[in-house]
Amino acid sequence: MERSYVKRILFVLLSMFCFGSCFDSLLPYKSVKWSQGWEYRFLTEEEITYFQPAIEDLSLDYQPYHIPYVSLEKPMPKFLSARIRFRDPLGYAESSLLLRGLVTFFDAYCGDVKLQSEFFYTPPSDPLIGEGVITYNRNFIPILQLPKECLGRNLYIVFFSEGILPLGFSEPPLYGDPTHHHKAIANRTQAFASLGFLFLILGLFSFYLFERRRKKQLLAFTWFSCTSGIHFLSQSGFFGFFYYDSILPSFIIFIFTLFLIPISCLYFFDQLIGSNRWNVIRMLWQFHVLFSIVILTLAFTETISMSMALVTFIWLCLPTLVIQIIVAWSQMAAKKPKAILLVIGASALFILNAHDILSSLGILDSVPRSSHWGFFIFVICLTLYGENLFRNSEIKYGTLQKEIVTAARIQNAILPPSPPRWEPMDINVYYQPSHEVGGDFYDFQALGGKRFGILIADVVGHGLGASIIASLSKFAFFQHYKHWSNPSFLLSAMNEDLVKKSFGRFTTATYFHIDLESKKFMVSSAGHPSFFHWKSESKELVEIKPKGKPLGILSGLTYGEEEYPFKPGDQFLFFTDGLTEEENADRLEYGEKRLAKSFLETIAKDPIDPMAKLLEDFHYFTGLAGAPHDDITIIHLHVKA
Repeated sequence: MERSYVKRILFVLLSMFCFGSCFDSLLPYKSVKWSQGWEYRFLTEEEITYFQPAIEDLSLDYQPYHIPYVSLEKPMPKFLSARIRFRDPLGYAESSLLLRGLVTFFDAYCGDVKLQSEFFYTPPSDPLIGEGVITYNRNFIPILQLPKECLGRNLYIVFFSEGILPLGFSEPPLYGDPTHHHKAIANRTQAFASLGFLFLILGLFSFYLFERRRKKQLLAFTWFSCTSGIHFLSQSGFFGFFYYDSILPSFIIFIFTLFLIPISCLYFFDQLIGSNRWNVIRMLWQFHVLFSIVILTLAFTETISMSMALVTFIWLCLPTLVIQIIVAWSQMAAKKPKAILLVIGASALFILNAHDILSSLGILDSVPRSSHWGFFIFVICLTLYGENLFRNSEIKYGTLQKEIVTAARIQNAILPPSPPRWEPMDINVYYQPSHEVGGDFYDFQALGGKRFGILIADVVGHGLGASIIASLSKFAFFQHYKHWSNPSFLLSAMNEDLVKKSFGRFTTATYFHIDLESKKFMVSSAGHPSFFHWKSESKELVEIKPKGKPLGILSGLTYGEEEYPFKPGDQFLFFTDGLTEEENADRLEYGEKRLAKSFLETIAKDPIDPMAKLLEDFHYFTGLAGAPHDDITIIHLHVKA
């Protein structure tokens, strides 16, 4: 009941906002429409130099001007004169004209009186050699004061295009009280600057969260929010940074961010809710990327006019916004939590942008601009919806972390708590998983009669999945305890169990059986890395690598056994591939050769803690400070003399 009540309030407020933004009767000024008397004609550079309103009054070349002017032709003319006869003051004692949008003009006249200059034009000394110099008027305010003497006369505005800038009006000018117009400029600048800063702050905060959580949705929102922030700041002129000398840099930023906003928005929408193979939102943002590249290339090479590029962009965005609403409703129909926020945001964005687009094209008779507020509502709704998803994911993440901690405790319980003390052998073990839980495991078994068994194994991959398979492998090892004295039979039996339970994940293993009475050891391997045997009598280091296929792939496999003699004083080093495959900053692997060299140096120095010396050399080469890229297990066995 409470949720339904909140929904109704939001819909009522949205309806009232849209109603208030679409009717001139609620506003303190009137607008002069392009359909009510504006005319235009193109000018040459020579006509610009000698432009005189009295002569222009006699010109019959003027045509009806529909604002904005859009041409499919290559934009060759760079100068345009627009005029309208000032017939009715509409009851204003003092009146003015507010020039909205991106307009670039030299002079505005009322009769022969110059009202305002945005740019000054200095003709070249030699027209055959150079071009005229254009200088920005730093005192310019886009409000034309209309004195009473203007009544009944033509009002002229001489436009020019600098590079790719649109020529002429981009929006209809507004006629009304000068005070109201100054307030409108201040309010617009403050609104766009505030929204720009808000979106930039949201983007920086989401990037901070991304650094902590590494979620693609947060990175997508960072891109979307920062692009939007830069776009709105560009419309407020970046507080004058670009407007003093040229309007072109600010316009280029405006255009690029304008085309990037739907791409980043759709990409964020895709990351937020997209999961299907035929994802409409994903196809839309990919199409927008291709469209933007093509249309901007054509516009910047002046193959088409920038006005035509903007109109094409607008008509593409409208169906995109409709599809966003449909997708939002589908989320609501699927009873996704807080999906109503998506519907409200997408609807507000569509309604208020459509209102501004139709107003600019003259289809809707309305003055105020509301698209930025639609954008604001859309971003806030997406933020709240994403926050709800992230909060739920954080709860699930916390629960998963607790389960992982429990799994880590269970895994530690199945590993020997400490190396065994078997006389006359000295055993050292080092174990470090790459995550909270790992896929390496090992075990030691005393078999009686001075016979001992050592198992070292490595499940492919790492993390929670590998740790589960490691637990199954350890269970298989204990289940077939009768074969602990027969390495080949043991690995064959373990393989049959793991083929049924490991679901394609294989395990490499080496089982080492040593008999102190006969001074011999037997070994069987299931695709595991080699191990080292240092012979104290000959001072020789031998690498032993028995052949065998990993466990858990194929059933019916048999494994061979290899038997070797040893002497008191001999040493053995067993390890998993996480040790030798660890890389340093130059992407060089530690490798078995470096490990063998380090093992020989350790034996030569005969330290109290040989494992510490081995790890010192390993960390010196790799520079490893945190967790390794793969699980690492090392077993050092010294048969004392």
